[in-house]
Parts: sequence; structure tokens; C-alpha cells
Amino acid sequence: MIEKDHIQPIIAAYLSGKATDKERCELEEWVKQSPDNNHYFQEMRNVWQVMNPAFNPSEIDVFAAEKNIFVNIAATKRNITRTILLYWQRAAAILVIPLLILCAFLYLDKDSSRDTIEYQEVKSPHGTFSEVRLPDGTNVWLNGGSSLRYPLAFRKGERNVFLNGEGYFEVHSDKENPFIVKTDQMTLRATGTAFNIEAYNIDSITAVTMVSGKIDVAFGNSSPVTMVPGERVSFNNQSRECLIAKTDPYKWYAWKDGLMIFRDDPLSYVFKRLGLTFNVNIELKDSALANSPYRATFEYESLDEILRLLKMSAPLSFKQNKRVKDKDNIYEKQTIEVYKAK
Repeated sequence: MIEKDHIQPIIAAYLSGKATDKERCELEEWVKQSPDNNHYFQEMRNVWQVMNPAFNPSEIDVFAAEKNIFVNIAATKRNITRTILLYWQRAAAILVIPLLILCAFLYLDKDSSRDTIEYQEVKSPHGTFSEVRLPDGTNVWLNGGSSLRYPLAFRKGERNVFLNGEGYFEVHSDKENPFIVKTDQMTLRATGTAFNIEAYNIDSITAVTMVSGKIDVAFGNSSPVTMVPGERVSFNNQSRECLIAKTDPYKWYAWKDGLMIFRDDPLSYVFKRLGLTFNVNIELKDSALANSPYRATFEYESLDEILRLLKMSAPLSFKQNKRVKDKDNIYEKQTIEVYKAK
């Protein structure tokens, strides 16, 4: 059995393209040994992709690329001209229309290629968080199980990104090019500001917490709501109800510093938060526990450590069920049952 301490440098060599044939074979065998090995490799690859993006958009020489395009077009025109003269002598009546269509297509295709937007997507593995710097200088932190899709170069007039999960944004100020975040239920518009968004697809609540600056938020087809620092808006995706309240902003984005802060929050929320962060199903088997307030701060603890601390500080007991495979032979989420301690 190969230990993780031995396989980690091989994974690093593989991801950087420096692995030998022997190392690649050894890694492939190790990944096939168990689903846990495969899961560990996928997490390492996700982290590597976050820290080593495919390429830096700032390194692209736009002017050189455009010059190359026009040189190719000019050469294409010369080839087309020679072709027209040659075939005109043979079958002018048949080829004039197709060649005119071809010329028009080349010019139209040149213009449309400039409208193509290339996107990159970053995913943060469960149980951790990742930091991303966007092409405009905006910094984004992604919580566990979250993803962000953004263009490799922003168009003039708008900066659109797409979020699934939770993200903390420190937006680079640019009033002429508004920064827009879109989720399944919400559209947020900002210029230069800081805010936290909770928008997991599997959760019924979409929420925004303002840290600094000012933003406009619209849920569904509703009119935008202007938010200021210290405000938190929660939108129920099912009942379509919207609630705005004053809050301590840091409590909601402390996760980016490795903290999980609970201040008299009901246990139902505590376990929902843990489930989203660590990708587990936590079921409260005693409904009386749901509204029990809980107060604690966790710093970089694993799920097992947090459950141990919860058990020490509250009358709780846990039953951790083993993961099982579904009909497609894929492991389902682990389920943890929560009971009131006797």
C-alpha cells in the first residue's frame, strides 16, 4: 500500500508535467486502488488548477495577434483573387456567386471572432477555501464546494462573473465598467466595494452581506435593492421572501480567514453550515434541538474535531454512517445523525 507521503511528490510532478513514465504508472495504479485515493487526487488537482491557472491573460499580445490576423486575411485575399482569375476563364457563370459568398463569410467571421468570450472556471474543494485574482485586479475567495466562472478578459462596459456557492469579493474600483455577479437567483451590481455572497444551488437561501461601499441586488425579476455596509439581505428561493437586517459583517465572511463563527445561532443553521462546507448530510433526529442557540468559534478545525468539540460543549451525540455506493457505483455523501445526549 502506497502512503500519501510518498504519492504527494509524484502527484506534484504529474501536475507540473515533469513525471517520469514510471511515476505516471505508479500514480495511475494508486488512484485505481480506492475511491478515497481518487478523491484525494481530484482535490490535489483542483488546488493545483487554482494556484496554476492555464495562462495569464496579461501575457497575451493583442496587437501582435491582430496584426497576424490581418496578414492572414491579406494572404487569403490574394489567394482568392488568383482563384477567381483562374476559374473565371473556365466557368465564370458557375463560380462568381460562391466566391462572393466565401469572401463575405471571411469578413463576417473575422468580426464575429472578436465577439467570442473565453471563460475560465475555478472550483474550491470541500473543506477548504481558495483565493482567485481576476483580470481586472478584483480578489475573490471561494469557500468549500464553490465555483466561479469568469472571462479571461473583461469587455469594456461590464465585468460579468458567475458564482455557485459562497464567495467573498473585494472588487477593484472602476465606475465606468460595473462589476456584476450572477447566481441562479440573484444579480448583484457593484463598482468598487467588498461583500460576501452565499448562493449554493442545494440551499434554499441566497444571502448577501455588505462590508464596504454600496451595491444593488436584484432577486429574480424583482427591482434592485441598494445595500450599505453592515446590512445583510436573505432571500428564500422557495417562498420568495426577502429579509434585510443589520449585522456584524465579519461573522459571515470570517471563513476566508479559516474561522467559523457562531453567535447564538440555532443548531439547525450550525449543522447546515457544516454540511455545506464539508459536503456531508447532517440530520437532526430530535426536532427540539433545531432552535437551541449555539455560540462558538472554530479555527481551521476538521469536521471530526468540530463534532468532538460540539459534543463536549452541548448535550449531543452523533452517529456517523459509512458512505455507500448508488446505482451508478458512485459514493453518496456521508450522513451524520444528531441525537440529544441521554
